[in-house]
Amino acid sequence: MITTLGRKAYDELRQMLVQGRLEPGTQLVNRKLAEEIGVSMTPIREAVTRLASEGLVEYVPGAGAFVRRISRQELAELYDVREALEPVAASHAAEHATAAEIAELRAIADDSFRLIRAIAESADGHANIHQMTEWLENDRHFHEVVFQASRNRWLSKIAADMKLLAFGFSPLSRVPKLVTASAAVLTWRSHRRLIRALANRDAAAAATIIQEHVRAGKRAVLARLEATGGTRPAADTTAPRRSRRTLLHEGP
Repeated sequence: MITTLGRKAYDELRQMLVQGRLEPGTQLVNRKLAEEIGVSMTPIREAVTRLASEGLVEYVPGAGAFVRRISRQELAELYDVREALEPVAASHAAEHATAAEIAELRAIADDSFRLIRAIAESADGHANIHQMTEWLENDRHFHEVVFQASRNRWLSKIAADMKLLAFGFSPLSRVPKLVTASAAVLTWRSHRRLIRALANRDAAAAATIIQEHVRAGKRAVLARLEATGGTRPAADTTAPRRSRRTLLHEGP
């Protein structure tokens, strides 16, 4: 059983992984992490052990704990699992989502659109580090609410874990310039379509929308890895080049 401080350390480390502040291959030094998070080394050890059990961290004999590296094939398999699970969660959510949960999803989407406008108004249409962090947190929160609305605890946990792994290993979570206004607006539209399906209690449409959403994410991530040899992401070439004014005024 993880302690309260262990939970705090776990949440902090998980955020650091998702936000790309701890890149694959980084060694986790307990003393330094304890100082940064503000806890003793015991909670850090608890947190690292839990992250290792989730597949985000690996122990190397004689060397210590490292943020796990993942192959292109493993990342593709993660997205395949997400594609199998998340449509089921979305279809269940269409049946069980409360008015409060649908309202929360709308609020997240509205906040995401605010971020898109801010990114679009930047000099090059790319996010900065703070905008990237906020965008990724909104996306995580959105999917978390959908999973919660499925009313299936096991499905919700497994789907959330798979998304966490995909986030942690994606190059899109480590380089702000990969979060562009043109790419972000596509995600926003997908989220808006899903909200309508949930509000209309249309389970089939909800499943189809989330399946297409996961497939699009898989294509973008794998294309980025192929373009960079699996290391540093290159400039964004996946979204069509349209004016930022057009992006903001097209309907969802």
